[in-house]
Amino acid sequence: MKILYVVSRAIEINTSASIRNYATIKGLVENGHQVTLVSVEPDKKHPAYDNNLRLESVEKIYFKLSGVQSVYKFGRGSRFLNKIKPYIYHILYGQDIYDNLKGIIRHVNEIIALDFDVVISSSDPKSSHLFVDCFLKNYSKKIPWIQIWGDPFADDITRSGKGNSKVEEEERRLLKLADKIVYVSKITCEHQKKKYSESRDKMVYIPIPYAQTRICAHDFPKDYRDVKICYCGDYNSRIRDIRPLYATVKKLGLQMKICGMSDLALKSDDHITVLPRQNAKIVKEIEDNSDILIHLSNKSGTQIPGKIYQYIATDKTILFILDGDVETLKETFGNYNRFIFSKNTEKELEKALVNIRSLRTSISNKPVEYFSAKNISEIIIEGITEGKVLSCDDNKLTR
Repeated sequence: MKILYVVSRAIEINTSASIRNYATIKGLVENGHQVTLVSVEPDKKHPAYDNNLRLESVEKIYFKLSGVQSVYKFGRGSRFLNKIKPYIYHILYGQDIYDNLKGIIRHVNEIIALDFDVVISSSDPKSSHLFVDCFLKNYSKKIPWIQIWGDPFADDITRSGKGNSKVEEEERRLLKLADKIVYVSKITCEHQKKKYSESRDKMVYIPIPYAQTRICAHDFPKDYRDVKICYCGDYNSRIRDIRPLYATVKKLGLQMKICGMSDLALKSDDHITVLPRQNAKIVKEIEDNSDILIHLSNKSGTQIPGKIYQYIATDKTILFILDGDVETLKETFGNYNRFIFSKNTEKELEKALVNIRSLRTSISNKPVEYFSAKNISEIIIEGITEGKVLSCDDNKLTR
């Protein structure tokens, strides 16, 4: 099939959403589909630009945005503009429920004449869905629309809370327009089915794929003092609580590297190294040189940090720290014999880490093929045939 894949932020800007979209598109191509990617022009000077995420096997259509995006791009090297950019953003977009890439919709007419069998829009950002809404209003034929939601709209835990009634109204409108709605979190999917019941029959949970396996093949240290742990991700205390892990590792005298943005001022010491957010190359080096990879669940909400799906592709021990809806998380991820689970308390974390370093586990430390890009992307496109959408069967779609 000829697939139009829309994501308003350039995939080359390294975020968890970009990694997810990269893997999904890679899988679609592996399954023989012809993909055209539409996004904004990547800014190679952006601190998160990662050329490794550039897709060579698809046709790419980049749109160049003006307005506030030009100010952000131009001002990256200017201290003065860096100071005033938030004010410019607030003036231009303070009352807008969409993100600052909404301007992509002005380019809809540039692809109207192209031929597609299906269109996929993928958040985040949410303006990806808005673009397809505008596109299909002007398109010459009826084609199925698959929406992939990394985070919900109104209930995104990173939102400031402004204008939620307007956001819910817009979210409801977008969902009604879709032919198939994919949520990458089972908890989010069940929540959204209740909240937007008129669209529930189109909603399915399909997990995030990994792009490729990462095999390091080195032995777990025999001496616990040589065990290396890493947590690579943001950890704002309102969303994720890393303090029990930090205290437990300090108590046990294990080695750990933490890198990510936070409102906490954790200190480095002889055993623990605390770093700000690092680029993708450094993060990969830290993860490859670690023995235990940490997944830290959110304290509340329905979203699941996307890092866990990339860790599934490794041969590393994964400590899955449970928080929020603990039982649903264990139900969702407990069937693969891939994770060491622990509640987010010092007592439970100490027990889990002692068992890991003593090799008292029967966990299989190898990639789970189910989450491969080729498999997950085919599940996403399942039910789409000859311009129509067949019934979404949850059991079939999640196998």
